[in-house]
Amino acid sequence: MEKWLRQRPELVDAYSELVEQLKNSASHQDLLDAYLTAKRASAVAFQSLLRANIPKQETAWHTIRHTLEYEMDREYGRVLPDWARKIPYSSRTHQELFSLLADRLGEPVPADYLRVITADAVHAERRVRELRELGLPVIPAKVADADTYTLRSLELDKSYIHSIARNTIKANKNIPDSERQRLLSFLQS
Repeated sequence: MEKWLRQRPELVDAYSELVEQLKNSASHQDLLDAYLTAKRASAVAFQSLLRANIPKQETAWHTIRHTLEYEMDREYGRVLPDWARKIPYSSRTHQELFSLLADRLGEPVPADYLRVITADAVHAERRVRELRELGLPVIPAKVADADTYTLRSLELDKSYIHSIARNTIKANKNIPDSERQRLLSFLQS
């Protein structure tokens, strides 16, 4: 909350400048500059506000990740190296998006709301898709012409373990193609 309180005066100044430019029929360049300044200040400030007020879902997040690690080791522990069994998407952003969705479990969450956490429209939706790649039942939909995402439950679809391992192996550019093919062959049996 401290960060939000520190950023609030800067946000007020940015909006004041934008309003001033609008009132004075400023040049299009001055108006655009004021808008972009206000937009950047808004993204940073409101991200801080949301982060300060995200309901903590750390236990659920860690349980999901531990479940994935357990299932990955159970399925592929004897045939794949450690790096190929690593569970991706462990960033703060992934955890925060999960927390926002889990707090409203079963309810649609507007994409605009989720975008605040990343301060970037493209990355928020990509990170939510990555949560689905972990096997979380996140359902995209349109509600009243707005994009939304609903986390249906905290139950994982464990069949995603196969895709996680395959994608990790394919993404590793540090191994020879022959090794990549050998490891991928374990996933086909």
